[in-house]
Amino acid sequence: MNPGLENGQQFMIPVYDIKDFSPFYAKENQFVIVPFEQLNRPVPFVWPHKHSFYELLWIRKGSTRHFVDNQELELARDTIYFMSPGQTHHFEQYESVQGDSIMFSEEFFILNFTNKEAIRKLSFLHNSYRNPGIRLDEESKETLEPVLKLIYKEFARKDFSKMAISSLLYVFFEELQRKYFDQQTNNTAIGAHVMIFDKFRTLVEVHFRTEHQLSFYGSSLYITPHYLNEVVKKAAGKTASEFIRERIILEAKRMLVQSHIPVGQIADELGFQDFSYFSRHFKKHNALSPEQYRKVMLEKHHL
Repeated sequence: MNPGLENGQQFMIPVYDIKDFSPFYAKENQFVIVPFEQLNRPVPFVWPHKHSFYELLWIRKGSTRHFVDNQELELARDTIYFMSPGQTHHFEQYESVQGDSIMFSEEFFILNFTNKEAIRKLSFLHNSYRNPGIRLDEESKETLEPVLKLIYKEFARKDFSKMAISSLLYVFFEELQRKYFDQQTNNTAIGAHVMIFDKFRTLVEVHFRTEHQLSFYGSSLYITPHYLNEVVKKAAGKTASEFIRERIILEAKRMLVQSHIPVGQIADELGFQDFSYFSRHFKKHNALSPEQYRKVMLEKHHL
């Protein structure tokens, strides 16, 4: 575990590594697949916390409430949930949950790729702040179950192959990617827009604090803002402007809950020159002012 302050004004939000959960850490430190109910739990185990790795959780039995970046979710069976590094989360009454947990580092996943951006193509891993679950129908389960069993079987070998597991993960994730897109839109032409959308998403992640206008992203991608909106709408089910706004709001929520930074400074760091406009913008999309949101969330999570 890497507990610590992310800057001098942060709360103590612990960051756990794979080794903190894996009963097989001596065997492999960048990957584990294990039934959820058999995961190790660090002592002391602190909620909420963050991960330094990616995690996919396939719920088989039971239900629980799960908070990811302060978004409340009801976890249900036959659904795969996923979290990315750096997201703050905690479960409530997870003891009855049974399923499968896959934890892996980015370095492990891209073992088979010369393109180090391969993991960025998996939209479901990076849109988890908006839609962190994939519902599985019988057809999807019939496709995914054999691949999952092969991953378990390979990892159980004393001479397991990292390359083999990485390849099987790719097959497993490709099927999830298809299912994810099916649930986002019925547009069969979505594949033609994925590449532009991936580049746009990456640009937003780098520049959302300072660049809020579509003109910047459109010019960076050599397309018009209008066409960018069409692409993002087909790929993500929302306009490019909504996508940017949601990412800004997410970061504002994280900073409000995970730090003592004054609201005015948060507004400034997120590119809002007018503090009052930031407050109105935040309240419009959350029904609470930034100050009210911070108070409610700190009381709710006992921070």
